[in-house]
Amino acid sequence: MKKVLKNAFLALSFSALFAATPLAMASDQGAEQAGGHGAAAAAQPEISASETMREVIEGNERFKMNHESKYFDLFQNSQVPVLTVVTCSDSRVHTNLFGFVPDNNIFVIRNIGNQVANSEGSVDYGVRHLPTKVLMILGHSSCGAVKAAMGDYSGETSGIKKELDPLKPVIALDDHSGEFKERWAKNVERNVDYQVDYSMKLYDEKVTHGDLVVVGAVYDFNDIYGQGRGSLIITNINGEKSPNKIMQHPVLKDLTRGPIVTHVSSRAQ
Repeated sequence: MKKVLKNAFLALSFSALFAATPLAMASDQGAEQAGGHGAAAAAQPEISASETMREVIEGNERFKMNHESKYFDLFQNSQVPVLTVVTCSDSRVHTNLFGFVPDNNIFVIRNIGNQVANSEGSVDYGVRHLPTKVLMILGHSSCGAVKAAMGDYSGETSGIKKELDPLKPVIALDDHSGEFKERWAKNVERNVDYQVDYSMKLYDEKVTHGDLVVVGAVYDFNDIYGQGRGSLIITNINGEKSPNKIMQHPVLKDLTRGPIVTHVSSRAQ
């Protein structure tokens, strides 16, 4: 069973599926240099709290109808995920992009800007106490946290400012050349690189001994990398950022050349 799950991970994790149907959130592409974390789309009707809760309850009823009781047998008393993911809280980013059932397979940590330091204890648990061999730092196109950190966020709440402050070293690498959208895309990738480097220091022993691979990736629903909306783009493996060298990494050895070329790229290099 475990072998099947691992093979499924290798085969599907690099062929992201774009199946999201956003109800009320969309990137605020019109206000390119404004701060913020994604604005409510003007074209979407307002959804009331009662309507939302109806969808939640009715949705859970559909979920239960589609999953017999025995579906839950394998994880009644423990969990055995194959992948730990640190990703953004953004509503446009979910584990369905990996194309396989996330239950008992993916240990997920979320915060604005997919930052390791802001959820270090949770990441520690996934890496040190669960049988995951891959720690993936998953950024995404049009990341509102990165965009906010690029501007003046002094007017935000103390909680938001506290979570954005650790992005300052990332934004310091921005040379302010080129159009804003390109700078934004590069900073999203730079943030992934920064989080990978941070993780490498935290888990140096496990990486050195071959017990852990740290993968940096960007979920690209804007087609910034030119591989189609919904693509998972690998930008960093264990600190290596050169696409040509990433393609040769042993962790990708079970993939054919085609998927590797399609899912490895860089905007920041």
